[in-house]
Amino acid sequence: MSVRKLTVLIFGLLIQAAAYGASHQGHNMHDHSMMGGDANQAMGSGVLHQVDADKKMVNLTHQPIPTLNWPEMTMDLPVTKRVDLTRFKAGDQVHFTLKKGRDNHFRIISMEPHQ
Repeated sequence: MSVRKLTVLIFGLLIQAAAYGASHQGHNMHDHSMMGGDANQAMGSGVLHQVDADKKMVNLTHQPIPTLNWPEMTMDLPVTKRVDLTRFKAGDQVHFTLKKGRDNHFRIISMEPHQ
C-alpha cells in the first residue's frame, strides 16, 4: 500500500472516530456527574413524570439550568432524605435545588410545588 493510500485511510478513520464520538456524546447526558459547569449547587424547575419514594428517586423534565450548563432534558435524579416525596405525584410542576455530592453526582436537596 502506498504512503498516500495509507494516509487517506488513516485520515478517514480519524474522521469516522470523531463523528462517532460526536454522535454518541449525548448518551452520557443522564450521568449528570459528567456535565459541565463549576457550580456545586443550582436551582431548577420542571415537571415530574415518576416519583419513587422508596428508592428516593424522581424522573422529571427540567428547564435549562444555566448555572450547570444543562440543557432542558428528562432525567432520573436522586433526592436526599430531607425531601418528602409523599407530597408529590406525576404531573406536578416543581422548583428544586440540586447539590453535588462528594461522589460528583447531583441530588435534589429541596423541592417545592410550583405556585
